[in-house]
Amino acid sequence: MVHVLLGIFLCGLIGAAGWRLFAFPPDPAGAAGLIVAVAGLFLLPAVLYRIVFLLNARYEISASGSLTLRFGPWREVLPVEEIEEIRSGGRIPATIRAAAPGWLEMWHGRVAAEGETAVDWLATDRGQRLLLLVTKRRCLAVSPADPAGFATCLTELSVHGSLEKIEPASIQPPSILVEILKNPPALGLLIGGSVGMAALGAFLTAIQSRLPPDQPFRFDPAGAPTSPGEPSRLLILPLAGGFVWLLNAVLGWWAWRMGQRPSAYALWVVSLIVMIGLWAAAIALVMLK
Repeated sequence: MVHVLLGIFLCGLIGAAGWRLFAFPPDPAGAAGLIVAVAGLFLLPAVLYRIVFLLNARYEISASGSLTLRFGPWREVLPVEEIEEIRSGGRIPATIRAAAPGWLEMWHGRVAAEGETAVDWLATDRGQRLLLLVTKRRCLAVSPADPAGFATCLTELSVHGSLEKIEPASIQPPSILVEILKNPPALGLLIGGSVGMAALGAFLTAIQSRLPPDQPFRFDPAGAPTSPGEPSRLLILPLAGGFVWLLNAVLGWWAWRMGQRPSAYALWVVSLIVMIGLWAAAIALVMLK
């Protein structure tokens, strides 16, 4: 519920910031609105990604003696007799709880803490509802709504064993988004380009009142201005740069998915170069008298 409310709040915040930016003349408040909108656009995908995982997180115990764990696209099937121990409360090391993803973190996978066995994390909570299922091969973290009832049911089924032969199964589709977010160079390029474009838009919006009403924008081959106009026309620069960044971000994601990481890096580097070039152009235009 927290994630849904946060998602609605971010959508409203982005909408309000966008309306403030375009409904009123450019001013410092509009620049702040642009920064808020960009920050919200960055945070919103993370929240939506987490919501998808939470909505698809469930644990199913079948009468035949199998336990199915689902967490987003991740699915685990375990025969109950493979579960050797169920840990809860103080039997779960504090270091494991501390290393687990927080309520806003979007990744899933293996949690490791110094001196402890690695845990495959399929839980939505690291507090009182957290249980560790220790199997013959690994350790898994789950967080059922009723931990005591869940543990009791598993224990009773494990005593009787499975009614039919159940093969363990593990389906863990690769998450491209998680891979990119965990890759510092890729994340740095994406954040650097987008933040640079947003800062350019905020800068040009904030200085609108200081620019002459006939701000030079186009020039002839000799370098003389040919079409001075409203200073607000300078905002075309960050808008065009934002479009380039978005296009290259999508193409880079596709290239990453196809296994062409050098191509993805090249596209994101181009976005960074475009951002630097637009900053240089904007400063040159603003300094013209």
